[in-house]
This record gives sequence, structure tokens and C-alpha cells, in this order.
Amino acid sequence: MKGIDVYVEEAAQNSAVSILRVSGYVDTTTSPDLERRLQALLREKRFHIVVDLASVEYISSAGWGIFISEIREIRENGGDLKLAGMIADVREVFDLLEFENILKAYVDSEQAVASFGAVAGASSGGTAPSNAKPDGPQRSEVILSDEDLIREIARQHPEFGLMRIQRELRRPERGSRDLNPVQIYVLLRKLDLDTRERREAYARSDQPSPR
Repeated sequence: MKGIDVYVEEAAQNSAVSILRVSGYVDTTTSPDLERRLQALLREKRFHIVVDLASVEYISSAGWGIFISEIREIRENGGDLKLAGMIADVREVFDLLEFENILKAYVDSEQAVASFGAVAGASSGGTAPSNAKPDGPQRSEVILSDEDLIREIARQHPEFGLMRIQRELRRPERGSRDLNPVQIYVLLRKLDLDTRERREAYARSDQPSPR
């Protein structure tokens, strides 16, 4: 059975930055260990975090979901979470999920730590997240499930990637749904719509036949 090792250290060049060094497989079974370590840092008000993935062979949707679910709190407190050292197979999934629009990735942990610049101690407070829900959520007359809504978007806009689907879901006329990219990707996989080609085929199949 594949396992995981996680340990935390302060960055040598900046003690205000914490490095989570992870090795092994990050999947449904092992991801709770990583999540506990990350949440422990947040309880200690350590909001400048580098996750070193150089020794990680695989990350499942459960693993990616940890980073996405915690990033809002981290940035609300003036910090950031940055990834470092991904091997080619892990980086391929990172790119497929379009996470470069959410998380910054670096060649190694030294570069990731340096990208924080001068950080003086743990931060508290911060700015409101840019992806906050609109005030006053509106209800449509027919409330679609998340799956049906994603099918509808795929049918109408098969060219949309994860981030554009996420923005579309947040529109009031779509019910102001707030799904993160991992949740969207999992639903697309479940619906067999996880590639642009499949979404385009689905959109074509839904068109009325010419008479």
C-alpha cells in the first residue's frame, strides 16, 4: 500500500515561511495526514506556506482539493500557499486542471520561498477574497442540480475550460453556485465530459437533426 510522509520546517532563508515537505502518494487514504499538517500551520497563524512536492509521485482529486479548500483562508490572512518541485506526471494534472490560475508553482522550494520576498512574522488580517459570492443570491424558478447545470454549460459552451465553467456557475442566473475547480473536474469526469472533445461531441449530439 502506498503511503505518505509529511514534515514541516521553517525556511532557512526566511523563518516566517513554512515548508511542508511531502513524499509518496496523496490520495483519498493519505490526504487526511496532509490536511492535518496544513491546518495545524493555520492554527499557529502560519500563513506563508510552500508545499514541496518533489518526492510526490501522485496526487488525486482529494489531494488537490486540500490546497484549493484552504487557499481562501490563507489569503484572507495576508498569506499565500505555493507549490514547488512537481514531477512531470503531477505537473501534467496540475496543468489539466488549470490550477495555474489559482496556485503559483515553482521549480523548487528555494524559488518558492524567495517569491514571498521579505515577510516579517506571521500575518493576520487581510483583504476580502476576489471570488466572494455576490450579495443577495438569486433563485431561479427551476433549481438544477450541479450535474445538470454543468451538462447545460457543456452543451451551450463546450469550449469552456474549468475556470470559465467556474465563472459561469457563479453568475446569478446560474444560481451563484460556488464550486471549486476540483469539484467541477470530478463532476466532469463523472459525466464523461472532462475533455473539450467530449464536451463538443455532447453539444453536437444534443442538436436537433436537420430535416
